[in-house]
Amino acid sequence: MKLLAIETSSEGCSAALLLDDKLFTRFEIAPMQHTQKILPMIHDLLSESFTSLNQLDAIAFGCGPGSFTGVRIATSVAQGLGFAMELPLIPVSSLAALAQATYTDLNWKKIVTAIDARIQEVYWGAYELNASGIMELKGQEKVGKPQEIELPLGEWSGAGNAWKIYSNEIPVKPSLIDASRLPTAAGVIQIAKVKYTKKDWVRAEDAHPTYLRDEVAKKSHR
Repeated sequence: MKLLAIETSSEGCSAALLLDDKLFTRFEIAPMQHTQKILPMIHDLLSESFTSLNQLDAIAFGCGPGSFTGVRIATSVAQGLGFAMELPLIPVSSLAALAQATYTDLNWKKIVTAIDARIQEVYWGAYELNASGIMELKGQEKVGKPQEIELPLGEWSGAGNAWKIYSNEIPVKPSLIDASRLPTAAGVIQIAKVKYTKKDWVRAEDAHPTYLRDEVAKKSHR
């Protein structure tokens, strides 16, 4: 299995390449520089692994929620490469990718991811490890005021910058928090690997960002 993944939904810009069981990654904090950084990252990964685009099986991308510009960049780059190479695309929630990478690094199995959505709002979702080793969404991903965040019953951890930015406004506190974590392509590709085996992909023309804020999404298409 040969998969390429892209994640640009936050100030972090990242790409990952999975060749069977070998993973190559690039990650950089690069606010407002995603368009300049992401294609060179992809080129570097392909060069390092002696792989060409036409050898890939699919392209995964962090579809959001997150920065509106960021999720559009990831979607557009994935669509462009998908069209050019006639490859299927695998959209992966950026919140899920954050949860997945956090589990991989810290072994936290119940995580509420929460990232800054600007205008005093937060994107969040609760994820729990399933039998396939994938962080599975419990309920729905949401956008709203920090005061609206709720923890499911049980002991949960927290990941994402909203836990720090809105620490005084969020009424609940997980037992463990890592507010430094951002969505990454490494997290995207772990989920995409399972989705690919289930043929859970879309054609390039059917790939879309996830905004959660309907009113902003509508404005962006005007």
